[in-house]
Amino acid sequence: MCHHHPPQTNPTQTTFFSLPSPPSLFLYPNKTSPLQRHPPTTYFYQTPLPLKSKSFWLNTSRSGGDGGLMMYKWWWSVTDCGGPMVVYGSRKLSGMKSSASAREVEDVPELMQRIQSWLPVKEAARTSVLSKSWLYAWSTIPILIFSVGRERCMKLAYMDRVLYRYLRDNIPIERFDLMMDVENQESASHAEKWIGPLATKTCLKEFSLSITLNGASFTLPDEILSGENLTKIRVSGTHGGRVPMTTSQHPVIKCVSLRELHLDCVCISEEALNHILSSCSLLVKIVLLNSCNGFNTIKVKNLPRLYELRINLNAVDSTALEISDVPNLGLFSYELDVRFWLHDHPPPPFNASSISLGRSVTHLTLAGVITDNACLDIFKSQFPFLQSLTLYLTSWMLGSFHLTCPSIKILFLLSCPAMVIDVQVYAPKLLYVHLSGCILPSLLFPLSSLQHFKVSLMLQLPVDADFFLMMREAFELSRLCYLHISTDNSNPPLDIDIDDLRTRLLLPPATNMQELWFETEQDEGLWERSPFFDAFFEICHPKQVFPQPDVSFKQNNHFCRLMLREVLEKKNTRTAYWPHYLKHVQIRWDPHKKWKALTNSHRSLLDESTPDFYPEFKLKWR
Repeated sequence: MCHHHPPQTNPTQTTFFSLPSPPSLFLYPNKTSPLQRHPPTTYFYQTPLPLKSKSFWLNTSRSGGDGGLMMYKWWWSVTDCGGPMVVYGSRKLSGMKSSASAREVEDVPELMQRIQSWLPVKEAARTSVLSKSWLYAWSTIPILIFSVGRERCMKLAYMDRVLYRYLRDNIPIERFDLMMDVENQESASHAEKWIGPLATKTCLKEFSLSITLNGASFTLPDEILSGENLTKIRVSGTHGGRVPMTTSQHPVIKCVSLRELHLDCVCISEEALNHILSSCSLLVKIVLLNSCNGFNTIKVKNLPRLYELRINLNAVDSTALEISDVPNLGLFSYELDVRFWLHDHPPPPFNASSISLGRSVTHLTLAGVITDNACLDIFKSQFPFLQSLTLYLTSWMLGSFHLTCPSIKILFLLSCPAMVIDVQVYAPKLLYVHLSGCILPSLLFPLSSLQHFKVSLMLQLPVDADFFLMMREAFELSRLCYLHISTDNSNPPLDIDIDDLRTRLLLPPATNMQELWFETEQDEGLWERSPFFDAFFEICHPKQVFPQPDVSFKQNNHFCRLMLREVLEKKNTRTAYWPHYLKHVQIRWDPHKKWKALTNSHRSLLDESTPDFYPEFKLKWR
C-alpha cells in the first residue's frame, strides 16, 4: 500500500476542478475508514496537487444537528499498480451553513461518470459505497473497456451481457476499447456481431480494437466507417494474424469528423485506404504500421490539420509516397523494414521535395532511406524549424557521415553500420545525441555544446587499447555521458593490453559518466577474467552501474563477482589501480528502494546471482 502525505491547504477554501486521468483508479475505502461510520451525502472537490498528481483532497459533508453542514476532509490516493485507492483518515473541519456556494456532485452526473470512467466496468461498481446516488451510476458509464480472452481478466459472456444491456436501453457509448484473443470462430463471430451496431451509434467518438488471431478468421465490419461523430479509429493485429478491414475497395465513408486513424498490422486495400484519407479532411494524426503491404502508392493530400504522420513499410514493396498540402505537419516518421530487401534493388532514397512535407516539420524520423551524404543536404534548407532528428542508418553506404542542420537540438543516429568510421555534425543548437551501432566511430561536433551524450554499442571484437582511447575522447564531447554496452562470446577473446593503454592515455578518468549499462550473452566467464573493467575504469569513473545477468547463463553476473572480488574480498590479482580510487559502493535491487552500503551481508547475492536479481550500484570515487 502506497501512502501519500496530504498537502497543506486552506480547509475552508473549496473549488471545483478538472480531475486528472490516471490509468487506473480504485475507489475503495479500507475497513477502518471513518467513511463507513459516517456515510457522506454531499461531496466537494478541493483544488488538489498539480494536475498530474495521483492524490487529491475529497471533502465530504453530512447534516449536523443544528441544521449546519459538518465538513470532513479526506485524503484520497490514486495508484496505477493494481492496489485499491484508500481513504487515509479524516478530520472535522468546520460547521458551514448550507448554501448554493457548493454544488453537490450528485447534481453533476457527468462528473460521477468521469470518475467512474477511469475504471474497468467491474471495478466501477465499487464506487457504490460512496452514496446511494453512486449505487447504480456505474452501469451507465459512457466509456467501455474490455479485455477478453483466456489469459485476460474478462470472459466473453460478461462482455455479451454488458453490450446487450447498453444497446437494449440505448445507453450512450462515447468510447469503446476491446482487447481480445480470438481463439476460435465462435469468439470471432461474437466480436463481429457487436462491432457493427456499436460503430453506428451517433454518440460513439473513439473506437479501439486490438485483436490477436489464433487460427480463426475475422473481418472488421464496414460499419466501422459509418460513425458520423467518430473522431478516433485504432485497429491493431499481430504480424502472424493481420486484421482484415473492410471488404469493399470503395467503402461508404461517413466518419468525416475523424481526427485520428491508427492501423497496425491491418489488411486493407490500397483503394480503400486512399479513399479514407481523401474523405476525412479533419485528420490530425495518421499512423500506418505494417498495414500497406503490396501498395503501389500511399496518397496523403489536402489535409490542412494534419500534424502527425507515421508510416512503416516493407522495403521489398517499394511503395511510393505522395504527400502534399499538409501545411501543419509537425511530426513525420517514415521507416522501411530493410531486413529482407534485395541488394540489387536497394530501397529508394528519401526525397523531401518530391513528397512536399512542408516547412513546419519539427520532429523527423527516417529509417532505411538515408543512403549517402546527398540525402543529408535536405536538412540544410528543407526543414528550417527541425528540432529532433532520428536516423536509422541501416542502408548507409559510405564510411563517413557529415550532417549540417542549424536548428536541431536532439539527434539520434541509430543502427550505424561497421563501415561508418567518421561522424561529423555541424549543429550549433545541438544538446542531446544518442549513437548506437557495433563500433565507435571518430566523432566531431565542432559547433555544439552538448549536454547529454549516450552511446549504445553491440561490440564487435576485438576490443583493444585503441577502442578505450577513442571512448575517452568521446567523453569530452558532452557535459553528461551515458554508456550502454552489450556483447556476445561468439568472437575471439578480448585483446586489451592494459599497460599499453596506461602509457598512451593522456587524460585522467572522466568523471561525467552518469550510467554504465552492461550485458553479455553466452559468456561463461570471459569478461569476468578479462581486463575489460580494469581498462574501462582507467578511462572513466561512472556514478552508477546497471549490470545485467548473462542472457543465456542467468546465474552469471560478471560485474557482481567483480565487486565481490575487488571490493569485499580485496583480491586484486591483476594489479588493477581503480579499487584504490573507489571510496565506497552502494547497492540496491529495486529502483524504489533506498541505497545501502555494500557489505559482507550481500556476499551471497553477489556470488550466486539469480535470474530475479537485477542490482544497481552507485560508485563514489575519491
